[in-house]
Amino acid sequence: MRITEIFMAFPFLLAALTMAAVIKSTYPQVQGIYVGMLALIIFAWMGYARLIRGDILSTKERDYVLAARTVGASDMRVLLRHVLPNAFYPTLVVASMDIGSIVISFVALSFLGLGAEEGYADWGQMISLARNWIPTLSTHWHIIVFPGGAIVLFVLSWNLVGDALRDILDPRLRGQGV
Repeated sequence: MRITEIFMAFPFLLAALTMAAVIKSTYPQVQGIYVGMLALIIFAWMGYARLIRGDILSTKERDYVLAARTVGASDMRVLLRHVLPNAFYPTLVVASMDIGSIVISFVALSFLGLGAEEGYADWGQMISLARNWIPTLSTHWHIIVFPGGAIVLFVLSWNLVGDALRDILDPRLRGQGV
């Protein structure tokens, strides 16, 4: 976890920008959307690692895990049947809620020219190329509004999916009408 904390010391978007620039200049064979994907993956895993570690540490002390050990279940069975399934769901919910922020981060990388290459249909590139049309926004409003609206709807929909998953998978919320 110390390595995780070292990675978490860096601001996410700034670190991803720097990593994308380093990957793009150092490894020219990495092309397409892979530059942005690698930069985001390198600096986005820490929250998930901490969450899954905490959930596993919490779950392994629950009564049903202790009961499974008491009746003689092997460590592998306890891990695969009791600990991992119950520790996986909170991570799934957080991952579905984070998809929107990862997409916004990739849009930012593409807007700055460090995400996908030119020629890919990418929202960040569309908004970046539309910067030249901002003075004529009264007649060319659709050039910025449609990609921006698509980003907003995409992020909103994934947040709603994450919220629905949380409502379905969290047993404490069942029957409360929240």
